[in-house]
Amino acid sequence: MIGRLCHPVNLPMYDWPEFRSATRELETALQSALLEALGLDPTNSAEWPADMGLHHRWEHPGLLLGQTCGYPLTHALSGKVHVVGAPHYRADGCSGPHYCSHLIVSKESAHETLSDLRGLRAVFNASDSQSGMNAFRHEVAQLADGAPFFSGVAQSGSHLQSMVSVADGQADIASIDAVCWSLALRELPDLTGKLRSIGHTIKAPGLPYITSAAWSPTDTDIICRTVQSVLSDAAISVSRERLLIDGFSVLSESDYEPLLKMERSAAEKGYPELL
Repeated sequence: MIGRLCHPVNLPMYDWPEFRSATRELETALQSALLEALGLDPTNSAEWPADMGLHHRWEHPGLLLGQTCGYPLTHALSGKVHVVGAPHYRADGCSGPHYCSHLIVSKESAHETLSDLRGLRAVFNASDSQSGMNAFRHEVAQLADGAPFFSGVAQSGSHLQSMVSVADGQADIASIDAVCWSLALRELPDLTGKLRSIGHTIKAPGLPYITSAAWSPTDTDIICRTVQSVLSDAAISVSRERLLIDGFSVLSESDYEPLLKMERSAAEKGYPELL
């Protein structure tokens, strides 16, 4: 254990420039606590290669702690990582470790419900996003009758860019992670002042913290308990509050079965793709 090489804690999913210092403080606190709890030598922590993408980091045997989205967890990462759990976020649409997505339109839009958006333009952040695609697809599937619902669907690359697309009139609706929406409401009023929520998707377990599958069950349990302790530590309360974190639940991959049920439900309704 003492000589095991691992890489620094990396929590990229809500790491906007506005929250970078708070994220770094949280990562540092988690890193220090985990190394001590696992009996690892801090000098054996090697920086992540600058050119290594997130998916490669998530599957790397040296992963100490990272955060992914629930959709990759249930697909590309299924059985390849250990789930640690999910933070609790103090955001509209979140409860305990669960979250949802807000359906966002222009503030000037006359549309009040998702059904009003039939035949208009949608934007989503990524094809492997639970909040931006899978939850959105599930909601639309209830209305689409197995046929294309929108006149066009574009991929933006991020929730922030999806919000910009709706605000600028390039799209009529987007499905935005509840945490991102709350962070944007607080930090980006010039953008969110052009937008409003007309509803939300059903809740699902939030973005999971994960660790390498190379850790033993005993080590993984230590990691889970340590993360839970750090995320209630008063010493980093300012950073946690800045990031809207107010708790943590230990979860397993099986807790993310609702995401697969959303996918299956959409397919059974003849709407396997967001279109």
